[in-house]
Amino acid sequence: MSKGYESVGMREIAQAVGKAPTQVYRLGLSKTDILAEIIIELNQEQIDRLPRLLMTLTGANAFERTCAYLLRLYEADIEYMPIRAIGAAQGWTWSTAYEEAVTAQVWDLLAPIVGWLADDHVGDIPARCMAIWSLYYVGYRRAVVHGGTAADCLADIRPSLAVLIPLPQPPSVLSHSPAAAALLTSICSE
Repeated sequence: MSKGYESVGMREIAQAVGKAPTQVYRLGLSKTDILAEIIIELNQEQIDRLPRLLMTLTGANAFERTCAYLLRLYEADIEYMPIRAIGAAQGWTWSTAYEEAVTAQVWDLLAPIVGWLADDHVGDIPARCMAIWSLYYVGYRRAVVHGGTAADCLADIRPSLAVLIPLPQPPSVLSHSPAAAALLTSICSE
Protein backbone atom coordinates (compact mmCIF):
# COMPACT_ATOMS: atom_id res chain seq x y z
CA MET A 1 0.00 0.00 0.00
CA SER A 2 2.96 2.33 0.46
CA LYS A 3 3.41 2.69 -3.33
CA GLY A 4 -0.26 3.15 -4.15
CA TYR A 5 -2.58 0.93 -6.12
CA GLU A 6 -1.75 2.33 -9.54
CA SER A 7 2.02 1.92 -9.03
CA VAL A 8 1.95 -1.74 -8.00
CA GLY A 9 2.37 -4.27 -10.78
CA MET A 10 1.52 -7.95 -10.98
CA ARG A 11 5.16 -8.91 -10.34
CA GLU A 12 5.09 -7.09 -7.01
CA ILE A 13 1.77 -8.69 -6.14
CA ALA A 14 3.23 -12.12 -6.91
CA GLN A 15 6.26 -11.37 -4.77
CA ALA A 16 4.06 -10.19 -1.88
CA VAL A 17 2.18 -13.49 -1.84
CA GLY A 18 5.32 -15.61 -2.32
CA LYS A 19 4.54 -16.75 -5.85
CA ALA A 20 6.29 -16.53 -9.17
CA PRO A 21 4.70 -14.00 -11.54
CA THR A 22 3.79 -16.80 -13.95
CA GLN A 23 1.85 -18.54 -11.16
CA VAL A 24 -0.20 -15.40 -10.56
CA TYR A 25 -0.78 -14.87 -14.29
CA ARG A 26 -2.00 -18.47 -14.66
CA LEU A 27 -4.76 -17.75 -12.18
CA GLY A 28 -6.24 -15.45 -14.81
CA LEU A 29 -6.85 -12.69 -12.30
CA SER A 30 -6.20 -9.06 -13.03
CA LYS A 31 -5.04 -6.59 -10.42
CA THR A 32 -8.66 -5.41 -10.16
CA ASP A 33 -9.83 -9.00 -9.63
CA ILE A 34 -7.30 -9.48 -6.84
CA LEU A 35 -8.51 -6.28 -5.17
CA ALA A 36 -12.12 -7.47 -5.46
CA GLU A 37 -11.17 -10.80 -3.88
CA ILE A 38 -9.53 -8.97 -0.97
CA ILE A 39 -12.60 -6.76 -0.43
CA ILE A 40 -14.89 -9.80 -0.57
CA GLU A 41 -12.72 -11.55 2.01
CA LEU A 42 -12.80 -8.49 4.32
CA ASN A 43 -16.57 -8.26 3.94
CA GLN A 44 -16.94 -11.94 4.76
CA GLU A 45 -14.86 -11.49 7.91
CA GLN A 46 -17.25 -8.72 9.00
CA ILE A 47 -20.27 -10.89 8.21
CA ASP A 48 -18.80 -13.80 10.15
CA ARG A 49 -18.34 -11.54 13.20
CA LEU A 50 -21.93 -10.24 13.11
CA PRO A 51 -23.42 -12.66 15.69
CA ARG A 52 -20.88 -11.60 18.32
CA LEU A 53 -21.10 -7.93 17.38
CA LEU A 54 -24.91 -7.90 17.53
CA MET A 55 -24.88 -9.33 21.05
CA THR A 56 -23.00 -6.21 22.22
CA LEU A 57 -25.38 -3.63 20.74
CA THR A 58 -27.98 -1.78 22.72
CA GLY A 59 -30.79 0.53 21.77
CA ALA A 60 -34.48 0.95 22.40
CA ASN A 61 -35.49 1.16 18.74
CA ALA A 62 -34.31 0.69 15.16
CA PHE A 63 -32.72 4.14 15.02
CA GLU A 64 -30.62 3.64 18.16
CA ARG A 65 -29.59 0.09 17.24
CA THR A 66 -28.72 1.12 13.68
CA CYS A 67 -26.55 3.98 14.93
CA ALA A 68 -24.74 1.65 17.34
CA TYR A 69 -24.27 -0.91 14.57
CA LEU A 70 -22.97 1.56 11.99
CA LEU A 71 -20.54 2.94 14.56
CA ARG A 72 -19.07 -0.55 14.96
CA LEU A 73 -18.90 -1.04 11.17
CA TYR A 74 -17.09 2.30 10.86
CA GLU A 75 -14.59 1.19 13.50
CA ALA A 76 -13.88 -1.99 11.54
CA ASP A 77 -13.66 -0.23 8.18
CA ILE A 78 -11.34 2.46 9.55
CA GLU A 79 -9.01 -0.32 10.68
CA TYR A 80 -8.69 -1.35 7.01
CA MET A 81 -9.01 2.14 5.56
CA PRO A 82 -6.22 2.01 2.95
CA ILE A 83 -7.61 -1.09 1.22
CA ARG A 84 -11.25 -0.04 1.73
CA ALA A 85 -10.58 3.36 0.14
CA ILE A 86 -8.94 1.76 -2.89
CA GLY A 87 -11.77 -0.77 -3.12
CA ALA A 88 -14.34 2.02 -3.14
CA ALA A 89 -12.44 3.91 -5.83
CA GLN A 90 -11.74 0.89 -8.03
CA GLY A 91 -15.04 -0.94 -7.49
CA TRP A 92 -16.39 0.70 -10.64
CA THR A 93 -14.04 -1.48 -12.68
CA TRP A 94 -15.00 -4.87 -11.19
CA SER A 95 -16.70 -7.53 -13.22
CA THR A 96 -20.43 -8.11 -12.87
CA ALA A 97 -19.75 -11.31 -10.95
CA TYR A 98 -17.69 -9.46 -8.34
CA GLU A 99 -20.25 -6.67 -8.12
CA GLU A 100 -23.02 -9.22 -7.53
CA ALA A 101 -20.96 -10.92 -4.82
CA VAL A 102 -20.28 -7.63 -3.04
CA THR A 103 -23.94 -6.58 -3.35
CA ALA A 104 -25.03 -9.87 -1.75
CA GLN A 105 -22.59 -9.20 1.09
CA VAL A 106 -23.98 -5.69 1.53
CA TRP A 107 -27.43 -7.21 2.04
CA ASP A 108 -25.93 -9.62 4.58
CA LEU A 109 -24.50 -6.62 6.43
CA LEU A 110 -27.86 -4.82 6.18
CA ALA A 111 -29.81 -7.82 7.51
CA PRO A 112 -29.76 -6.64 11.15
CA ILE A 113 -31.11 -3.23 10.10
CA VAL A 114 -33.83 -4.93 8.04
CA GLY A 115 -34.90 -6.80 11.16
CA TRP A 116 -34.90 -3.73 13.38
CA LEU A 117 -36.94 -1.74 10.86
CA ALA A 118 -39.44 -4.59 10.61
CA ASP A 119 -39.65 -4.80 14.42
CA ASP A 120 -40.53 -1.08 14.49
CA HIS A 121 -43.09 -1.53 11.66
CA VAL A 122 -41.27 0.82 9.32
CA GLY A 123 -42.32 0.60 5.67
CA ASP A 124 -40.28 0.59 2.44
CA ILE A 125 -37.46 -1.37 4.09
CA PRO A 126 -35.44 -2.23 0.94
CA ALA A 127 -35.41 1.40 -0.22
CA ARG A 128 -34.53 2.66 3.25
CA CYS A 129 -31.71 0.13 3.56
CA MET A 130 -30.17 1.12 0.23
CA ALA A 131 -30.33 4.75 1.33
CA ILE A 132 -28.77 3.84 4.70
CA TRP A 133 -25.92 2.03 2.93
CA SER A 134 -25.36 5.00 0.64
CA LEU A 135 -25.26 7.28 3.67
CA TYR A 136 -22.81 4.88 5.31
CA TYR A 137 -20.32 5.58 2.53
CA VAL A 138 -20.95 9.31 2.73
CA GLY A 139 -20.05 9.11 6.42
CA TYR A 140 -17.03 6.93 5.70
CA ARG A 141 -15.59 9.73 3.56
CA ARG A 142 -15.18 11.69 6.83
CA ALA A 143 -12.54 9.15 7.86
CA VAL A 144 -10.94 8.69 4.44
CA VAL A 145 -10.76 12.32 3.36
CA HIS A 146 -10.58 14.16 6.68
CA GLY A 147 -9.06 11.60 9.06
CA GLY A 148 -12.22 11.46 11.12
CA THR A 149 -13.07 8.86 13.74
CA ALA A 150 -15.91 6.36 13.63
CA ALA A 151 -17.91 8.73 15.85
CA ASP A 152 -17.27 11.59 13.37
CA CYS A 153 -18.50 9.42 10.50
CA LEU A 154 -21.71 8.60 12.34
CA ALA A 155 -22.24 12.21 13.43
CA ASP A 156 -22.10 13.30 9.78
CA ILE A 157 -24.96 11.01 8.75
CA ARG A 158 -27.04 10.87 11.92
CA PRO A 159 -29.47 13.66 10.91
CA SER A 160 -30.16 11.93 7.59
CA LEU A 161 -30.54 8.57 9.33
CA ALA A 162 -33.19 10.18 11.54
CA VAL A 163 -35.18 10.99 8.40
CA LEU A 164 -34.87 7.43 7.10
CA ILE A 165 -35.56 5.66 10.39
CA PRO A 166 -38.53 7.23 12.15
CA LEU A 167 -38.81 6.75 15.87
CA PRO A 168 -41.69 4.45 16.77
CA GLN A 169 -44.80 6.30 17.82
CA PRO A 170 -46.40 5.36 21.14
CA PRO A 171 -49.63 3.47 20.63
CA SER A 172 -52.71 5.63 20.56
CA VAL A 173 -55.25 5.28 23.34
CA LEU A 174 -57.80 4.85 20.57
CA SER A 175 -56.06 1.81 19.17
CA HIS A 176 -56.45 0.00 22.49
CA SER A 177 -59.85 1.21 23.55
CA PRO A 178 -62.90 0.56 21.37
CA ALA A 179 -64.95 2.64 23.81
CA ALA A 180 -62.66 5.66 23.40
CA ALA A 181 -62.77 5.26 19.62
CA ALA A 182 -66.58 5.11 19.68
CA LEU A 183 -66.75 8.21 21.90
CA LEU A 184 -64.43 10.15 19.58
CA THR A 185 -66.46 9.05 16.55
CA SER A 186 -69.72 10.19 18.17
CA ILE A 187 -68.22 13.56 19.18
CA CYS A 188 -66.81 14.17 15.72
CA SER A 189 -70.04 13.25 13.94
CA GLU A 190 -72.21 15.70 15.98
